[in-house]
Amino acid sequence: MLFSVLRSEWVKNIFRVIGAYGIIVVFAQDIGVRTGCRQAMLTQHPIVQLLIFISVAFSVTDDFGQSFTGAFIYFVLKYFVSRGVTNDVCFPTDCEIRSCGEEN
Repeated sequence: MLFSVLRSEWVKNIFRVIGAYGIIVVFAQDIGVRTGCRQAMLTQHPIVQLLIFISVAFSVTDDFGQSFTGAFIYFVLKYFVSRGVTNDVCFPTDCEIRSCGEEN
């Protein structure tokens, strides 16, 4: 049943639209457009992140299995390998990477 739903063109198009949104957000931030406060709060929820990550990957691969696997790897690396410790900035310097998780 799940696989037949995922093969639906309607569902694929929903994933492509959400994926396009994810790509647009990154581009907007790259050119200096600020994210709305409630928009940022919504996208910080792990379930919403999972949906957007899978959708962005699907819009590129057109394959749900690859999309889910890529998102799964991201969350494993972030929450298990890194133990949930994150950098303070999105693009850390080498020094910031080496000191990540250390108390100042």
